[in-house]
Amino acid sequence: MTPFLTIQQTSASYPVFVGRGILAKTGELVSPRGKVFVITSPELRERFGEPVVASFGGRASLVLMEEGEANKTIDTANAVVTRLIELDGRRDSMAVVVGGGMIGDTAGFAAAIFLRGIDLVHVPTTLLAQVDSSIGGKVAVNHPKGKNLVGAFHPPAAVVADTDLLATLPRAELLSGLFEALKGGVIRDPALFELFEDRRDEMLARDADVIDALVRKKIAVKAEIVSSDERENDLRRLLNYGHTIAHGIEAALGYAGLTHGEAVAWGMIGANAIAVRRGILSQGDAARIERAILQLGPQQIPRLDRQQVLAATAHDKKNTGDSRVMVFPSRIGDCSIVSDVTEKEISYGIDAVLERQGL
Repeated sequence: MTPFLTIQQTSASYPVFVGRGILAKTGELVSPRGKVFVITSPELRERFGEPVVASFGGRASLVLMEEGEANKTIDTANAVVTRLIELDGRRDSMAVVVGGGMIGDTAGFAAAIFLRGIDLVHVPTTLLAQVDSSIGGKVAVNHPKGKNLVGAFHPPAAVVADTDLLATLPRAELLSGLFEALKGGVIRDPALFELFEDRRDEMLARDADVIDALVRKKIAVKAEIVSSDERENDLRRLLNYGHTIAHGIEAALGYAGLTHGEAVAWGMIGANAIAVRRGILSQGDAARIERAILQLGPQQIPRLDRQQVLAATAHDKKNTGDSRVMVFPSRIGDCSIVSDVTEKEISYGIDAVLERQGL
């Protein structure tokens, strides 16, 4: 099977396979050098994990880990490492991580630190993981002080994205991925954004052709960016549009009650409010983006403490020195990185989000 594209980063190049019904072909699409460890959760074992194990023709062992954002921790990654040691993992072993973003990030981080790094293959099973977290080579776990504060750059050997897996994705997880894909349209691809305006109902109905097109468009956006800036020195920070306030919301909620994509959706609205106030973004484009977000139907934010949200943004990993860094759109398809954002402005953006919900 020919890859959809090959990502060329400074430290590695790797194929991204996108298609329908390719989960059971994973073993044919990658080239392990030694033992294979398929890492997934008990919930995903039967439907996704075991078919991937079978695709390696008896060469792979199954490793289980608990899923859920509360388990995206150093302790969980260490438990995976311990299991790899028990199974006699070596430097030429391969970790094939099957699951959503939390599993991909946590097990991917374990692969990055085990024996200073073993081969990693992502088999993302959610829309969010297919269009975002599996692409680019970043792996991380959360810290009590903030999201993804403990991590590494560890490019995969391959990504295998089977879009058939999205047909039965829970609605909340579908929306989470849709918001992350919409973000890609705002930062880089007006045609992708317009897909949300023109084909929204078909997306929500999981039309296979529309979903497949959306996955490919968003992967192409991220591939272009991470190929130019592997280690988030400049251009790659554009991918954090909406994430400053989103991570603050997630931290204040204890990473529960709202999906990551929904938090990003509200974070985009907050960032847009600051951009309009600064004169960077027109009211018309801000309204157009907000309309596209709200028509998808993000869950309302549970009641939370505004000060906790603001405090959490101080630990955003984009910040450098005393500067607060945010990404603001100037128009749909074009964003810029601004490094002199004040705490007062971030507070204004948080208020803009909460006021829209009567909080």
